[in-house]
Amino acid sequence: MISNLFKRHSGVLGHGSNNAPADQENGTAIDDASPPPYDVAVAELAEKREKDMTFKEARKADKRLIWYSLGFSGTIIMEGYGLALITYLFSFAVFKRRYGEVVAVTGSEAGTAGDQAGEYDIPYQWRVFLPLVAQFGSLIGILIASPLATRVGYRQAMLYMLALTSAFVFIPFFATSVQMLMVGFLFQGIPWGVFQVISPAYASEVASLQLRPILTTWNNLCWVIGQFLASGITKAFEGGGEGDMTYRIPFAFQWVFSSILIVAVACAPESPYWYLQKGRIEEARRAVNRLVRKSSDQRTTEKLALMRHTIHQEKKQNDALVAATPVKQAGTWSAWFGKFEMACFKGVDRRRTETASMAWLVQATCGSSLIPWAPKLFEAAGLAATDALSINIALPAAGIFGTLASWWLMRKAGRRQIYLWGLLAMGILLAACGSFHYLPSGGGWAAGGTLILYTAVYDLTIGPVCYSVVSELPSIRLRTPTLAIARGCYLIAGVMNHVLTPKMLGQEEGSWNWGARAGFIYAALCAIGALYTYFRIPETAGMSARELDILFQNKVSARKFSSEQAIALTPVDEKARFEIEHVSPRTSMRTITPPPTK
Repeated sequence: MISNLFKRHSGVLGHGSNNAPADQENGTAIDDASPPPYDVAVAELAEKREKDMTFKEARKADKRLIWYSLGFSGTIIMEGYGLALITYLFSFAVFKRRYGEVVAVTGSEAGTAGDQAGEYDIPYQWRVFLPLVAQFGSLIGILIASPLATRVGYRQAMLYMLALTSAFVFIPFFATSVQMLMVGFLFQGIPWGVFQVISPAYASEVASLQLRPILTTWNNLCWVIGQFLASGITKAFEGGGEGDMTYRIPFAFQWVFSSILIVAVACAPESPYWYLQKGRIEEARRAVNRLVRKSSDQRTTEKLALMRHTIHQEKKQNDALVAATPVKQAGTWSAWFGKFEMACFKGVDRRRTETASMAWLVQATCGSSLIPWAPKLFEAAGLAATDALSINIALPAAGIFGTLASWWLMRKAGRRQIYLWGLLAMGILLAACGSFHYLPSGGGWAAGGTLILYTAVYDLTIGPVCYSVVSELPSIRLRTPTLAIARGCYLIAGVMNHVLTPKMLGQEEGSWNWGARAGFIYAALCAIGALYTYFRIPETAGMSARELDILFQNKVSARKFSSEQAIALTPVDEKARFEIEHVSPRTSMRTITPPPTK
């Protein structure tokens, strides 16, 4: 059945769609001599209106797409909850007795911990390996996300993965050994990887300029909500008895989340950009009509024209590159997985892939890995296990506050500014956290308070803004594969964090026992990230996809990205015979004229 669905939705990876019109918006080259197959004036007017809209006007005009996008992004809750639950359960007494081993703990140490199950603990190798296999599963999900979404669409891909998520929860729920937990987390990670790619891609494609910052950063809030739910649920069931259900019920909550999300995603339309790249114009029109305000035919026409205009411009800009690239035989592994991923490393898309990947890599290495391991850090700094879990609840609460505040901040400052200053502020806080290790007393509480403040700053700046930046940097044509590559870099860094962080914070034999001093390492990484941000990550706030195409095509410095710069530049070099944009000083409306004949 799945193979039949793949056949029914295929057509992008070199096969073409039987429904494709003459404009060939399904990915093949466009004849430069042919006029655009849509009203360019309407598209230009739509872009101007989106720029001139206030947030209130955009919210009113695109009310329905907000709810649809929130439903798609809600799948990130599953990942945030699942990953946080794994590490939080390591401090869960019943869980340690069920899956852990007896360790030698002196009476004084046990009394200090105040934990009657202190003689049990999860071995270090499993504390590292269980979150690690979930990340490996996510890497598999990222590998299949782009070709799957390209073939069956964002909506169908999400529904498939949500169904698999519900099925895979049975494994950890009924696990009788730590090995079964490992298998369950591996399989659960596969849908999580797909969610990481498709959620920000869908939000970026359907959102208008004014709504784009909120809908893309909502992904980070969903991650924080997942962590908050995991923290609260594990705390609620910590003293719920000695039976296995006290730790199995937190796993069962994932069935509730996935059921709600299946309904939300099933009610949402497919991304119009996906239909347009298939050449299915009427279906794209119906999808746009569902996204905008009811009975707003003019808004539908304008939004569709702008989408077609963006795709048409990208196709013409990449025509020379596509024509020079040999077409691989359809049906091979390389054609199914590799065509679009390889295109991400060619021409101007190489820079877009690099900056998107590094933006996510900076997010992964700025110390955010300390947040899910916070209970262990607090214990290493001298807090009792129960106090560590109690103060840990404040971290996702601070994250929610920070993400909500970021929506206001992103309307006042650019993405690049927030990224740069956020890294500098977090570096200072992490250095302060490390210095509290040397306090004669109270260092645990001081480190805990600093980490709460760090979490608020992280979720005010780098955490949410990263989702917005990496969603806006790729071209429309290569958005999902670029996001897949970028998120893959993030997960590789995450694998390193999962190996090194418990080693830094662990107190058993063989660990480094750094405790709060781990903050010094991440403070240095924040400084390196800030340096890269200054020179390489461009400003994307308030710019349409078409304007970003122009700026990247002309190799503008990251420090000079702006809408004014995009208007002043031609889309591409005249040698490629691409369109040249002119601005009418009288009407401020942009018109397209063919390049001069040589």
